[in-house]
Amino acid sequence: MNAPATLPAFDVPPLNPDELPFEFSGSGGAYFKIWIVNLLLSIVTLGLYSPWAKVRRERYFMGNTLLDGSAFDYHADPVKILKGRLLVMAAIVVLNIAAEFNPLFNLVVMVLFAVLLPWMISRALRFRAHNTSWRGLRFAFDGLTWEAAKAWVLWPIAGVLSAGILFPFALANQRRYLFNHLRFGQAAFDIDLPVGPVYRVFGRVALLALVYVAVLVALGFVLGGPLDLFASGAMGQGGGREVFGLYLMLAMLALYVGFALIAPYVSACMANLSFNRANLQNHGFFSDMVAGRYVFIVLTNWLLTALTLGLYRPFAVVRLWRYRVEHLALLPAGTLTAFMAVQAEEARVIGEEAADLLDVDLGF
Repeated sequence: MNAPATLPAFDVPPLNPDELPFEFSGSGGAYFKIWIVNLLLSIVTLGLYSPWAKVRRERYFMGNTLLDGSAFDYHADPVKILKGRLLVMAAIVVLNIAAEFNPLFNLVVMVLFAVLLPWMISRALRFRAHNTSWRGLRFAFDGLTWEAAKAWVLWPIAGVLSAGILFPFALANQRRYLFNHLRFGQAAFDIDLPVGPVYRVFGRVALLALVYVAVLVALGFVLGGPLDLFASGAMGQGGGREVFGLYLMLAMLALYVGFALIAPYVSACMANLSFNRANLQNHGFFSDMVAGRYVFIVLTNWLLTALTLGLYRPFAVVRLWRYRVEHLALLPAGTLTAFMAVQAEEARVIGEEAADLLDVDLGF
């Protein structure tokens, strides 16, 4: 029998795809059930259930976040989280009581908090990394307290003293601290993030803020005349003052909302900037969130949460998480099977020598 001239074509997935997108398989309805139970049990137990609530929440989001068909996992022990939170709460209560007896002690409390904050940040990052895994292999974080102090205390103080001019240095140093000390197994993450692109993000933010304020001022002039006529004709002099007060309140609310949306805009831009300049050994990342779309999601989440008296909150969290996850991809330099095999072997050799440093979560 003669073979056919042409063979049927089959779609065979490549061994080394150019891009592996992250996926999220959860839903707002499913998370709502977890959220409402967590909320009720936390209220009934006066907050003592909150560590178990955190673990259930993290396991849901990690378990529904997929890469190459495999989900992430979260392994934290709620009892250890409770120990850390009770420790922090006890310290806060003691310091507040001491401050009542000596008002000058408030200054000591502020200084002590600034000193302890970097240590708490590094501990929290270690705890979270150690308790997160993918395909059975855990993450790790080895950032030092002094480096956290520079990124989260010294540079932000410099930003305040410089009227915001040095804030991009703070953000750039924080991202370097997060990525350059993170490992997956024994494979190290790294990031090449100069401060120039961060300044460009802040430049766009400044320009958008100026445009926004200019639009509000223009609307004020346009609506000022009709408001005055309405007030004087229908409500009298006293009514004019009331209308002016209402207009001033609305203008302040618009300013507050506009400037509150700066944070999510910067967050989206910095996520793109960070992931697109980060690597895991030879593997790269690609993030393509649209900052305007991200801000729109945040704004509508706020509105829907307010209109539903908070019941939309779990749907809002899922909606935002899904957008972040589904606009992120891994750019593999080789097969992940071989990469995982090497990392698993090295992890068995290294062992759990630092486990004693990861016994509590301080709640940050």
